[in-house]
Amino acid sequence: MGKGRCYSGADLETLSVPVASDTDPLVVSSLAKDFAIRLGFPHVAVAQVALAAGELASNCWRHGGGGRVELRAIENGLEVRAIDSGPGIPDLAHAEQDGVSRGRRHSPETPIRDSLGVGLGSVRRLMDEVEVTSAPSVGTTVIARKRLHGRAG
Repeated sequence: MGKGRCYSGADLETLSVPVASDTDPLVVSSLAKDFAIRLGFPHVAVAQVALAAGELASNCWRHGGGGRVELRAIENGLEVRAIDSGPGIPDLAHAEQDGVSRGRRHSPETPIRDSLGVGLGSVRRLMDEVEVTSAPSVGTTVIARKRLHGRAG
């Protein structure tokens, strides 16, 4: 793979990465970084995609008890889709405020891990488009897109 080559969607497969442990967000972040580089994103956008994908994977683990993150090439960009089967987000507007969600205990054996609580809000700031669907006892799906040339429209 030569440096500077811009790959098309046909060159890249959709990657589906399971999120089943607290270290999986690091794996997702690394894969998202490579994916964005292979699509020809500039350095700052690569870092934004990697951070957003890691945050979404972390949310899958912390709040959904696990799930998966999919990376796929789309026309003029990439899409990160995070899917969990957790309890859902009862108040999305509240959850997107910085500092609101600071970690959650999965079970009595799993200790709570504190965080800054800026995950979902930061994903909105880092990516060009974000869609969130969530339902109680069904889970949450977040779709975040980054365009090669910035926000559409």
